[in-house]
Amino acid sequence: MWTMAAFALAFRSSVSLTRPCQSSIHRSLRRAVSAVAMADEATLVPLFPFSEAPAATVEQWERIDDVVMGGVSSSRVVAGDARAEWRGIVRTDGGGFCGARTSTLEEPMDLSRFEGLYVDAALLSDEDVDRRAWKLTIRTGASRGEVVHSAEWKPRVGDSNDGPKLIPFSDFRLVRGPRLVPGAPPLNASSCKSVFGIGMTLSKFAAANADGMATVDNFRDGPFNVALYNVGAYTTREAPADIPSPQRNSVSQSKPNSSGNPIKSNGVFVGLALALLRPIGSLVFSEEARRRRQARKLLVSSGRCANSLAARLYGQRVIKRGVRGLSRTQAALSGLREATKDAVAFLLSLPLRLAFRMIFGLGRTLAKLRGQKPMPAL
Repeated sequence: MWTMAAFALAFRSSVSLTRPCQSSIHRSLRRAVSAVAMADEATLVPLFPFSEAPAATVEQWERIDDVVMGGVSSSRVVAGDARAEWRGIVRTDGGGFCGARTSTLEEPMDLSRFEGLYVDAALLSDEDVDRRAWKLTIRTGASRGEVVHSAEWKPRVGDSNDGPKLIPFSDFRLVRGPRLVPGAPPLNASSCKSVFGIGMTLSKFAAANADGMATVDNFRDGPFNVALYNVGAYTTREAPADIPSPQRNSVSQSKPNSSGNPIKSNGVFVGLALALLRPIGSLVFSEEARRRRQARKLLVSSGRCANSLAARLYGQRVIKRGVRGLSRTQAALSGLREATKDAVAFLLSLPLRLAFRMIFGLGRTLAKLRGQKPMPAL
């Protein structure tokens, strides 16, 4: 009896000492109970354990937002306390999606002895899960192109007791961008002998279909925040002994757009070309400049500013001085640097613009001569 009393007192003392963490402990217990309940039917094998090694796992992921198609959405995956957070802002102007995917793996993962993937994630920013399209992708080829297998999924809302979401391989369909690849069968385990990457997308575009893109009704744009605990594979049979592990699949540093020494990573000729073109490309195709340009267009289209010059002055006054707290001189210098970069980028892009116009003009002329429907003008 005394032993039980002493144990109760010790337990009570330990709880009182850790009371600030009590809610997080309860949340962890609920997640653990849900995972155990699901483990009665399926064995869950973490491939990317954000809950166990947040910083190291986050390093294996990269953003893939709508800037690739001229949009201005932005997101990132950051390490947190026993989890990662995928957070960002989705904007429908020029795009409408944010994504995260694994970086290129030097060695693909063999998932052929599993039955599908699972995602343990929770939407923290709001409760509007159904007002967005959530997609999970599997890349079974070494190419980083737009052809992937895609399936729908949804995170749970906040601290609900829903467990990890299981997505069988048969739910994944081959897509090229927003369109289904005609005649392609669903994914199966034998096709997952070599998996080169996994990705997630939050989008205004619904699941791909044969007709193309369909948008989500009443899509919720703006900020979002998703807690990531684990991304892995599952099986209802006995789990394989040699479980794929991201620690054994180091991230490749030989990508053309990776940081580091381009000559060492890509060879002398390709490396020299990248060393010369990378700073020019970063200036001409600057995401920051594109966002400023889009912001100026929105200010003009909304009637807040009469023209682009007025929008620039608005940015000087409201953003640089009002929001960032810069002095008049600092704001003027910052604006001058931005205007100079924009002018240089425009001049450098002129040869590309002229080349594209010549190529499309030649294509339109050839189409007319052949009696075909000409391509639309640029």
